[in-house]
Amino acid sequence: MKEKIKKVVPFILTIAATLCVGFILVAFLLRPQVLDIGTVDLSTIADGEYIGVCQNKILFAVVKVEIQNHKIIGIEVVEHKASYMEQAEQIAGAVCSEQSLEVDAISGATLTSDTVLKAIENALVDGASLSDRK
Repeated sequence: MKEKIKKVVPFILTIAATLCVGFILVAFLLRPQVLDIGTVDLSTIADGEYIGVCQNKILFAVVKVEIQNHKIIGIEVVEHKASYMEQAEQIAGAVCSEQSLEVDAISGATLTSDTVLKAIENALVDGASLSDRK
């Protein structure tokens, strides 16, 4: 009986180690990354509502940015991971208050902040390009 256990233990340890390495690898591959957030000149954006999307591996944000008289008058976080929705709305509120993408990330939610900021930037960049075409 002890001989069978001695043969099974290395097999079980090998399986456990393989599962751990696999889990770590998948977690590493799916980890959101820090995004480079640019600047947008609000004077180039016409009045209207613009939708911005950002996919940052497992984080996904959709925002609706409303521009009036070259000012951000509202940002609605349309879609985001429910557990980080409060932080997403905080960062959107900060951008609206500051009228700039250069706001501090929410402590403990840096990747969420980056994802929402990039979605807002994408909306504003789309707005600027639409204004150029008119």
